[in-house]
Amino acid sequence: MRNVQLLVIFFICIKLFAQNEIIIQENELGFCSVDGTIATSVAGYTGKGYADTDLGVGKSISWEINVKKDGMIILIWRYAVSGNTQERNAKLLIDGNVFVDTVFFPRTGDKWDSWKESNPLRLYLTAGFHKIRIESYSPNGLGNYDYLKVIGDVEPAQCRPSYVLNVKSCNEEWGTVEYFPVQNYYDEGTLVTIKAYAKPGYFFESWMGEETSADSIFTFPIKSNVNAIARFLPIGIKPDTALIGYATVQDDKGTPFMVIGGKLGDTVTANTLNELKSYLESDKPYVIKFSGMIEANDVIRVKSDKTLLGTGSKAYLKGIELSINNARNIIIKNITISHVTPQDAIEINGKSKNIWIDHCEFFSDRDHGTDYYDGLIDIKNESSFITVSWCSFHDHYKAILISSGDEQFADTVIRVTFHHNFFYNCESRLPSIRFGKAHIFNNYYKNCNSGINSRMGACVIVENNYFENVSKAIFSDYSTIPGSGFLINNYLVNSNIYSLKECKFELPYKYKHKLDTPDILPVIITKNLTTSVNNPKVLNKISVANFPNPFNNQTNFLISLPCSSHIVFEIYNILGQKIETLLNKYLAEGTYYINWSPKTLPSGIYFYRINDGQITLVNKFILVK
Repeated sequence: MRNVQLLVIFFICIKLFAQNEIIIQENELGFCSVDGTIATSVAGYTGKGYADTDLGVGKSISWEINVKKDGMIILIWRYAVSGNTQERNAKLLIDGNVFVDTVFFPRTGDKWDSWKESNPLRLYLTAGFHKIRIESYSPNGLGNYDYLKVIGDVEPAQCRPSYVLNVKSCNEEWGTVEYFPVQNYYDEGTLVTIKAYAKPGYFFESWMGEETSADSIFTFPIKSNVNAIARFLPIGIKPDTALIGYATVQDDKGTPFMVIGGKLGDTVTANTLNELKSYLESDKPYVIKFSGMIEANDVIRVKSDKTLLGTGSKAYLKGIELSINNARNIIIKNITISHVTPQDAIEINGKSKNIWIDHCEFFSDRDHGTDYYDGLIDIKNESSFITVSWCSFHDHYKAILISSGDEQFADTVIRVTFHHNFFYNCESRLPSIRFGKAHIFNNYYKNCNSGINSRMGACVIVENNYFENVSKAIFSDYSTIPGSGFLINNYLVNSNIYSLKECKFELPYKYKHKLDTPDILPVIITKNLTTSVNNPKVLNKISVANFPNPFNNQTNFLISLPCSSHIVFEIYNILGQKIETLLNKYLAEGTYYINWSPKTLPSGIYFYRINDGQITLVNKFILVK
């Protein structure tokens, strides 16, 4: 009897395998969608790539087939599972309904190029079109999938992707939500409406997630998986009015996001590395006050809803990286970070958003070669809506990298603002940006080899900056696709701009009320930066600028003195002959304006020289009549 049963099974298998066999590759007929990307970075795949899902439970891949008549079919996936997991199992859904609770995808090898075919999965399907979907159980997502093989009387079908909608409140005690229609899965293009209702004492600010809006009632078509989160805040909470730029919004439409850091939590004091880690790595919101100095070779992993606030005369982390990964609503202020190796001083990674770095100092040294230290700030992997303001970056080779490689096309979502920063004695990357968009205004660059490098299709607005002794102030280099820029009223002293393809985009925030003329930046920036713990002479020294330059009838000199001293301020011609002494007296700490008219002097190049008894500065200016 057993032999007869085996013979029957054998003939059934022969009949099945004699039927049509199709292989559905990514981005071909029958492939619907992946919650992630079609990747090519791992070898051994067939076709033009493989499906690589994002991290997270419920991440999915889907296909659609046409079953020509009722009957059995077989599904086989070619996949790879490696890394830190032994398996990445999934549930199988057919037409939106769970068909198999667990499809097993065990580890295939020690490397991601170890591809194998899954065990055959047999199922009975009626004639017609069917959507096949696998969803992850693991926070690591699914494995990598090369193709789906289907055996039976089937053919691949043109499909419309279907997606998942999750709608929730950031805090159900502060507000509630509802939505319609209510479905497990939504075909692409389905219109849905989401609603948010604030409770007494709170207000609705915005919807966060893949679909953003400041409207409490919001209708949109489904075009991806959507996690819609209604953000409610207590009435009376207010943002810091000093914050401007991309950190204040969450899309190119200007949907607001109030960056409040840890304001909704306790204010605490941290004096040790362990205390800093305890608060910054907590899931709770905190305002963490820190002063003094901590030196270690370590990483602090900063989670969402945090404010790190330096207090006192010094708040200094030496050798310690701040790592921000998949986090949001973070303020880092009045902190000095230096000599971090091999990591970055601050790494912003994993789709982190709405981060403000303000009045901080970053440096290392240039004594160990180009690659000894990594970056001072790195922004990558779709992290976006970030403002860096009133910071100093000095004595470093490769300062700021935005997007980590020429293959990171998803980084087109990156949006950053840099304003009123001081870049001094840096070699390059101020910043170097791929793919995304940046607004770079009112920064002071001094004694740097190269400045702003727009790469791989990036678009930068470079506005009202002051470049002094910067060999390549603005340029596009070192990538297969050039970047572009839109340059507005930048001031150059012994610095060069290399031609860029022009690009434009609308800024989704207001900033003109904070926009300074470039002439005065050397004075106002160095005067308002946090005192350097490394080289006080960088900041605590006399500074002078004149505007306009070139000039005709008259020009104005703006002099800033960090301390009281005897000042000698003189004008010379190009032959080194002194024309006039404008100052020769003792002056108290402060800012001074001097208006000067050349009277009968001819057009040409002139120099002003200022000395405070310790430092002498000489700069040229041009008279045009």
